[in-house]
Amino acid sequence: MTIQFKQETLAERVVLKPYIETVSKGGIHIARDSRSQAINTDRGEIFMIGPQAWYDLPKKPDLKVGDKVYYSHYAAKTLQDGDTFYIICNDKDILVGYSDGE
Repeated sequence: MTIQFKQETLAERVVLKPYIETVSKGGIHIARDSRSQAINTDRGEIFMIGPQAWYDLPKKPDLKVGDKVYYSHYAAKTLQDGDTFYIICNDKDILVGYSDGE
């Protein structure tokens, strides 16, 4: 079974793909499983944005699908679909967008 999110039902929520690191920058393989990393990270990539996200702000943040963000992971819900993990959080729980500087 594959999860298919209905964007119109997200309201002010944002769906993220959590950042899961399998090899460190130094080339060391990370032994933690993907589930553990998905639950314990605070970084992700925007997968879907609800139609009412940031509706109450005078200016919406310049974030779009594919952008990398830090989020408040204690306020997020983790879902698993096979080997893929998703994070659902409220728009206010997106803390800041970032780039890797590559």
